[in-house]
Amino acid sequence: MVQEESGPLAAARFVARYVGSSEQPTASTSGQVQLQAGNGAVVSGLATVCTHLVRQSPGKQDLLGSTAELQAQVTEWLTWATVELTPLMDDKLLKLNQHLASCSYLVGGSTTLADLVIFGLVHPAVISFPAAQTLHFCNLLRWYDLLQNTADSSGFFQPRLSLSKPRYVAPPPPPPPAPKAAPAAGAAPAAPAASKGAPAEDGKGAAAAPAKEKGAKPAPAAAAAPAAAADGKPAAAAPAKKDGGKEAKSAGKEAKKDGAAAAAVPAAAKAGGGGEEEATIDMLDCRVGRIVKVDKHPNADALYLEEIDLGEEKPRQVISGLRNFVPLEQMQNRVVVVVCNLKPAKMRDVMSYGMVLCASDESHAKVEPVIVPEGVPIGERLTVEGYAGSPVEEINPKKKILERLFPDMKTDEAGVPVYKGKPFMTSKGPLSSSVPSGWVK
Repeated sequence: MVQEESGPLAAARFVARYVGSSEQPTASTSGQVQLQAGNGAVVSGLATVCTHLVRQSPGKQDLLGSTAELQAQVTEWLTWATVELTPLMDDKLLKLNQHLASCSYLVGGSTTLADLVIFGLVHPAVISFPAAQTLHFCNLLRWYDLLQNTADSSGFFQPRLSLSKPRYVAPPPPPPPAPKAAPAAGAAPAAPAASKGAPAEDGKGAAAAPAKEKGAKPAPAAAAAPAAAADGKPAAAAPAKKDGGKEAKSAGKEAKKDGAAAAAVPAAAKAGGGGEEEATIDMLDCRVGRIVKVDKHPNADALYLEEIDLGEEKPRQVISGLRNFVPLEQMQNRVVVVVCNLKPAKMRDVMSYGMVLCASDESHAKVEPVIVPEGVPIGERLTVEGYAGSPVEEINPKKKILERLFPDMKTDEAGVPVYKGKPFMTSKGPLSSSVPSGWVK
């Protein structure tokens, strides 16, 4: 048996199957989950029905929590799920994702009723996540995949979640230790091992005797060498080492200064002479897509909630502020340009994973998506002559890249979107718009 329906009833039936119950939950005329118990009584409500199923199943009591503290947590999650996960909203899924960042299960160290119920409730959302959301909900997806392959290994819920899991690659071995530096050229060789066995006192006494005589002058350095050698210490090497060390240290400082100066040259060139990286249009990942679904934003009067096919595995969820400018029916199936490498952002409690590129007049009274020539393949990336770099992986809002690009993104007198006077190009020609001498953003 496979389950293609979704929602609270599907979650309750999944729990019934998991615990091996013969009792089958149903839906009341109002849509509420209910169950006719063996004694004829009717149990209502998702949390109440699922708890009853577990209590009536021998050997499954730990699903409610093995301690009083865990039982309280399971009850809390069931209450939250019943209230907050209908309908499924991104902010609620984000709460799950954040909670699961540091744990494998919602409560404790094993599967509980909270996991089973919420697993069933989030199924419709998880299997329909756009590819751009995979990393954003990575903890939720990891948890779901775990339950899918343990609690639901028989495939009750369909379709199944298919994840492209990263393959472990062993890190490279550490580099071999650097060879030890050779001794300085001017250093005296160490005393032979045989000298260690010689009576040191005799050698010291012979060398020290003249120094003890009154009025005796200090022995010259050459005469002191044998005594130093008798102690196993280099004689002439001492001053040489001191001077050589100063020179080497000074040379090292100069080399570091030269290296730093050399490294600063390309860095300064990249930043345009200042400390800020130059913003260029090829940093943006602007791709052609088709709006396959559009709805009014549930929490904002001026926003549309769109699903846009960009040639990726799944459509991408994008929110745009076009509701006051373009009728909904004109947005459906429209071919647009999407900036795909913006950092995902929450807009009125719903996540957006891109920006629809639009043309606007000076007063912002007229706003419309830029027009893509017919026949351009879905997923094609725009180009601008003279800017052939690869887009950055994700635009960092703190660097204000968009804000620095917008002053040079305009429409010319014919309404053609341009960057610094160069048109935005596709394989079928330049973009266009019905907004002459305006702005593109």
